[in-house]
Amino acid sequence: MILKDKLKKLRTERGLTQEETAEKLGVSSQTVSKWERGLRAPDIELLPKIAILYRCSIDSIFDMESSWNTEHENEFKKKMAELYEKRDFEGVWNAWITEIELKPDDFGKYTAVMDFALKFKMFDDNRIKRLLLLSDYAKNYCRDDDIRNEIHRLMLQICAGSENPKIKEMAKEFHSKLPSYRHSREVYAKFVMDDKAYREQTKENILYMTDVAECAVRQLLKPEMTPAEKVFYYKKAAALYETVLDGKYGGVYDVPLIFDYGNIATFLMAQGNEYEAEEYISKIIGVLEKHLNTNNREHSRLLHNPEYEQAPIKEQSIKKILLDLQKIPLLKKFRPLLKEVYIKYQNIPHR
Repeated sequence: MILKDKLKKLRTERGLTQEETAEKLGVSSQTVSKWERGLRAPDIELLPKIAILYRCSIDSIFDMESSWNTEHENEFKKKMAELYEKRDFEGVWNAWITEIELKPDDFGKYTAVMDFALKFKMFDDNRIKRLLLLSDYAKNYCRDDDIRNEIHRLMLQICAGSENPKIKEMAKEFHSKLPSYRHSREVYAKFVMDDKAYREQTKENILYMTDVAECAVRQLLKPEMTPAEKVFYYKKAAALYETVLDGKYGGVYDVPLIFDYGNIATFLMAQGNEYEAEEYISKIIGVLEKHLNTNNREHSRLLHNPEYEQAPIKEQSIKKILLDLQKIPLLKKFRPLLKEVYIKYQNIPHR
């Protein structure tokens, strides 16, 4: 395709009029018209702007895309190596920006220049504003979710490193765009929250994720499983709470822990393992003794956090679990112990 036809095709694909194109490029509409009629070719200094406007490479404008590839990349890498060797980081920055202007839709290079700016703490306003323009362009035209998320992650840290309050505030916007899977948003929350708030939020996240994980493990249980298989999964579920509670009072988080202990004891008895089942009945009683002892509750904290506001205990849930355990035939031997702690628990004053 000859140049005049290619320029018209690129413009119409972008949905731009000749007047709109002229305004964005800083030329007259008559100039754009002459390009598309083959009466004149664009000035060389306008090519990067045209490539950005039409979201293409300069080579593609001239249908020379195939000549770009290996040779150009090798030259670029060689140039970068020389600049790094001379520690000419300003030259590295300029080389990246020029490369992006030549191929504005190579979004992988956006993350490369952002990573470079972050590594060398290039947090001056002009550079960050240039990167903000790139991120805005990527937001509109990049279709790769992984690249967009990486841009958000890098820009979050870059904006957070700025001394300019307005730019620093923009870190929150990039943080809000991070995906919640893999806990990306939680990991990078430290850039937009003060230290105390971040620590408290992190601890809440740990407890929430523990709760979700424990429920997920129990979902793996199937009715047709053997008692030994059921014990295996209930022990895994209980271990999650044991890790975060570390033997301390756990408020509402003790409810599922007691539930898991009761099931472990039941299926251990089904295997004829009375000795170990008794250990888990003792664990249930040990957990409830922390509820019965007010002083014990006051001095027990989740994740060793002295300022943690304990969740309210679901007393009715615990009472129901204790009643249900007393009705299970396999746990008949332990009914007196369970009944005794149930009576004590009935007399706990309302909290």
